[in-house]
Amino acid sequence: MNQSAIYPKDWLSIHPYTSQQPSDKYFIDLSNQLYTVSIPEELPVHFRKKLCTYTAAYLEDIISNLGLWNSFRQEHRRLYHTALPFYAVSTDYIDEEVNEEDIRFIIWNTWQKALYPHSYINPNDERIHRLSQSFYQILCKAYEEAPENDVLENYFHDFKDEKDADRKLTWLFGHTYLTEPSMQPYIERVTPKDRFIIPTGPLALFLHEWMDLLSKNASWKQIKGLYTPEPVIPLKTKEKNANTYQRFTNGNNGKHIAYLNGYGELRHFLTQILGWADDDEHTLPQMKNHRNFILVSNPEKGILLAKDICEYIADSANKLYNKEEAQKHAFRLLTEETVCPPDLLSYCIEHQLIPDAQLPVHGEQELVQRNADFIARHSLLYYYRGD
Repeated sequence: MNQSAIYPKDWLSIHPYTSQQPSDKYFIDLSNQLYTVSIPEELPVHFRKKLCTYTAAYLEDIISNLGLWNSFRQEHRRLYHTALPFYAVSTDYIDEEVNEEDIRFIIWNTWQKALYPHSYINPNDERIHRLSQSFYQILCKAYEEAPENDVLENYFHDFKDEKDADRKLTWLFGHTYLTEPSMQPYIERVTPKDRFIIPTGPLALFLHEWMDLLSKNASWKQIKGLYTPEPVIPLKTKEKNANTYQRFTNGNNGKHIAYLNGYGELRHFLTQILGWADDDEHTLPQMKNHRNFILVSNPEKGILLAKDICEYIADSANKLYNKEEAQKHAFRLLTEETVCPPDLLSYCIEHQLIPDAQLPVHGEQELVQRNADFIARHSLLYYYRGD
């Protein structure tokens, strides 16, 4: 008999309790069975184990009516009108059952988020497909016999008290099979209040968005900090921003985006178009070493500035666009934190202004274009969905 590679502590680390439940032994054994499958050695051992426990937890979620996977799929359908990122589902796909496409995504998600140096993982990597098929065969059999985890059934429906609610939200934020991968780099630094303002999981959902999907119980709205009102922009600030927007568009052929070649053009725009004082306090001299700039004006929010990415944006008003450079580097806008401000990035995605974005090694341009917003959410989290 093969020696176990995955132990109770590994399984309990992605569960909201510390003592084994009656169903846990089955899923620990299932995780070890999955581990015997030939998993690509490129993935470090720690993440190979995670891959197996996450896949087993996906099955546990489905049969125990936890709701994580259903919520993820429901929100993906609302956002993108497809069941899953990247993968078209077959006619045999059934929401309430185990599906090979689901497992394929879990493998990709775990691998892409694994904390070791690697290029962006191609969702269509044949190794992922082969592994998902092997896992699927095992889970199909397990689906017919696996026990439900009574603790997880409708786990998020309600809570006993504030302490119980906090425990459930903490687990949801960064310790489930769907949210742990995205939170691994940050979880040790996150404060209790941070949980409410940092999005988590494959779709970068805020905790209140998760709870809206997981529970219809209005009691969750009583939890302090979970549901926070949108910040109100003071009237004076709105008026100032509206005036700036008017100046901006009047001096920029009616457009709210300006593409500027070098610091000289930036300084000219700030002083001659926007009327800012022509001194170092107002003209951003710290930007002198950057090659180009994008200014975006919003009548309520004001102005945002991006630097050194003009080459990647295929806007007819952008004379600095360079298709060859965009093919090499535009993907960075979707995946690297702080390269592109979120409001500008969402505008570019919505208006298909980064059509050259593709995987750095594998291409897959069509796949990237179809999934651009998801890739940005998945990669950037707060740096895409934060304000």
